[in-house]
Amino acid sequence: MTTPHAVFLDMDGTLIDSEKLWDIAVGELSEEMGRRVDDETRRRTLGASTETFFAVLSEYTGHAVDTPEEFARLKAILHTRVAELFATDLEWRPGAQDLLDGLAIRGVPLALVTNTESALMAAPLDVIGRSRFSAVITGDAVANAKPAPDPYLAAAEALSVAPGDAVAIEDSVTGASAAVSAGCRVLYVPTEPEQPDVDGTTRRDSLVGVDLDVLLDFSRVGELKA
Repeated sequence: MTTPHAVFLDMDGTLIDSEKLWDIAVGELSEEMGRRVDDETRRRTLGASTETFFAVLSEYTGHAVDTPEEFARLKAILHTRVAELFATDLEWRPGAQDLLDGLAIRGVPLALVTNTESALMAAPLDVIGRSRFSAVITGDAVANAKPAPDPYLAAAEALSVAPGDAVAIEDSVTGASAAVSAGCRVLYVPTEPEQPDVDGTTRRDSLVGVDLDVLLDFSRVGELKA
């Protein structure tokens, strides 16, 4: 691939600094479930689908989420709190806005690919700008959310590009694994330095200084540190 036919971007923790807000909501919810989540368990939920998220919290807290009613109740609590937090305090991740602006100038088609469900997308899209993206793929728009490849395959189909002709940018093990499985070239920018490497990706500390030229030459990405 000499030039990416498209760039696919994750949202939470990649473009916007929303993981800190999820931290608040997840901490409060886990307390209600009986045990406040620790850092290691929280990392296991980064980028996870709603189903995986509640499976992890159920295992950690010992609170059973084994009926549709309980799943729906806890999901409603979580989404209500996240929506409240999103409405008050959403900021760009370092380098993300400059990257999107630069890609727009160069005419690169973009897709937003997130496990966040559509009900929570209004505030983030107000910050990021819906018009930047040729497609927005949410976690509830596909049969299987990340770490399955489905969201990235859906983005490729929506933009009429082969996955191998696209670059995906992700901050979580879950998301990066999904993009690799779909066949994308993947730039992995972890939210936390403690996150493990993901095979098949190029890792970078920050999006600061990343532009189309850097995406074209992943060897440079490895040399440029934030």
